Amino acid sequence: MKIKYIDVHSHMGEEIFDKDRDKILKECEEKGIFVINCGGTSESNRKSLKLLKYKNVNLNLGIYPVQAAEMSDKEFFEELRFIEDNKDKIVGIGEVGLDFYWITDDAKRQLEVERFKEIIWLANKLRLPLNVHSRKAEKETIVLLAKMAHVPVILHAFGGSWKLAKLGAAEGFYFSIPPNVIINKARQKLLKELPIEKLLTETDAPYLGPTKERNDPRNIPLVIEKIAEIKQMEVEEVRKQILKNTGDVFNIKP
Repeated sequence: MKIKYIDVHSHMGEEIFDKDRDKILKECEEKGIFVINCGGTSESNRKSLKLLKYKNVNLNLGIYPVQAAEMSDKEFFEELRFIEDNKDKIVGIGEVGLDFYWITDDAKRQLEVERFKEIIWLANKLRLPLNVHSRKAEKETIVLLAKMAHVPVILHAFGGSWKLAKLGAAEGFYFSIPPNVIINKARQKLLKELPIEKLLTETDAPYLGPTKERNDPRNIPLVIEKIAEIKQMEVEEVRKQILKNTGDVFNIKP
């Protein structure tokens, strides 16, 4: 297929898509929309592997930070081994990172940090980019990545301030923009300041849509249009730049 758009962070393995997943992904293929599906739990990582039957799907496997804080040492390191064993089937590691919104206990937050360090180490070893969650832990996430990561970093659906985003941009990190940028004023403001060379497009499907309805990768063209509007650029110019950026991160060539 000729790739026109790329969703760098989606969760098409979730149960909410069980009834019409085929239809959605086939429509995406027809429209030239390529999807990078992210895992985050032992179950979703294994379910994600089944999505490789679709021509327009690639994978990230990961351990979502809330899961990482709840796993036993045995469970956590077994999952890291599973990710490494499947390294030839994936283009990145995600969804991973830190979450201080759902995790409020100091001891569990520290465990999150230690386990994220292990994940970064694995990404460096495998030379795979990191697809990173940083909710209410944006500063801690950026500082840790700046110190440790030697691979491309995507800050997925970044919700921090421009001051923090600027720190990430200075480190060369990428920012993936979801469809709720259409209605989210804070995200629009952030988008206006970020360099086009560091932007990617995502859906976080089924979340972060342009409405309260279920989100899916077919909304990626809407993100391109909004970026073009805010950046005062031509839509086609934005589309091509986003493809180039994504290729630089994941080595996916349109």
